[in-house]
Amino acid sequence: MQYKTKRVPFELKNFDQETGIFTGYAAVFGNVDDGGDLIQPGAFTKTLKHNKDRIKICWQHDPYSPIGKPIEMKEDKKGLFVKGQISNTSLGKDVKILLKDGVINELSIGYDTVKKEWKDGVRHLKELKLYEFSPVTWAMNDEALITSVKANEDIKEVLTKTIELLDRLLEKTEVKEKDSSELEMERLVTSIDSLEKNIGNKLKKAN
Repeated sequence: MQYKTKRVPFELKNFDQETGIFTGYAAVFGNVDDGGDLIQPGAFTKTLKHNKDRIKICWQHDPYSPIGKPIEMKEDKKGLFVKGQISNTSLGKDVKILLKDGVINELSIGYDTVKKEWKDGVRHLKELKLYEFSPVTWAMNDEALITSVKANEDIKEVLTKTIELLDRLLEKTEVKEKDSSELEMERLVTSIDSLEKNIGNKLKKAN
């Protein structure tokens, strides 16, 4: 597993600058993001059950700059609902002002992918281990860098599956298995088409 981050528009529902308490959504289900990922409902169920007390609120994903703690986290039909409290430290006070003024309006989650499934060029994230979520500054260059890294991972994943399909085809040398081999060939062609489309999309977004 590899630690990753994912930025989403910060849907700030309520914010009390005095107490530092805010509510919003750290992740939304069912939509394909710019990185080609789709978070499925239930992706956070296990991590909220077993890892909830260790999840923190950080500033810009810096583990040495924790700024608060979650008060409530739960999945609903829309996504991962969070209620958090920003601590009254010097950094926390600055963050509260930035949130109130709307300077910071994006949230990013830090996570590991535990279970995923590849479908039609989209990576379905079925289970995630959540470590933290952070208020972040929007930055196009950072997004392009993240997209580039994700593209390399996607290419490796599709190539691995393509090689596996080729190995199975080579093993099937008997004529009686012709129908099965043709089916495998169709799957191979589909995987290659998906790879070509994914590479093109990732390169466009990275540039």
